[in-house]
Amino acid sequence: MPTHTYLCLFDLHAYDERVAPALRLYAHDYQPKAVVALLEDVIRRAPPGIEDYEHWKVSIEPDAGNKPSEQTLRELTGMLIRQFCLPMPPVQLDQFVPWLSNQSEWFADLMQGGEGLSGGSLEFPYGTGRLVATRQQIKHFEDEVTRIAPPEGDLAKEYLRLREMVARADGNASYTLLKTSLE
Repeated sequence: MPTHTYLCLFDLHAYDERVAPALRLYAHDYQPKAVVALLEDVIRRAPPGIEDYEHWKVSIEPDAGNKPSEQTLRELTGMLIRQFCLPMPPVQLDQFVPWLSNQSEWFADLMQGGEGLSGGSLEFPYGTGRLVATRQQIKHFEDEVTRIAPPEGDLAKEYLRLREMVARADGNASYTLLKTSLE
């Protein structure tokens, strides 16, 4: 499966208050109870067909005292972050690289690794994303996407979604941006 680069609107408050503490208890103290509670919360709120969450709940519940594997932690982290820390679906950045890189040197640097996000590091990453944006980086990104007119054609709608995401990150102190690669 190919890997794509995404920009996520990331709720740091939900991560710091709910997701990271639960994962920390499981990863370091081998206590899955808090992760199970989050999975149950997702199951209660979710429409039918959320079998993966039920499967994980049943699988890790009896694991108290046993160290979880790295793969188990990665999969649970991804599932919980998607449910609790992403207030809107991520935007795939790859589709903008040729067009937006020509419009914005800052964006080109971001995509090529010259501009790294430096707002802090997540203990439990989402995909390959561990570093989040600073308030200054969010503001700069918002200035860039606001300054540049939307592209013509199919990309226009996604570009407006990108603008909305960056504006929401700028307008809410609990939100930041996370650049990550996912399959």
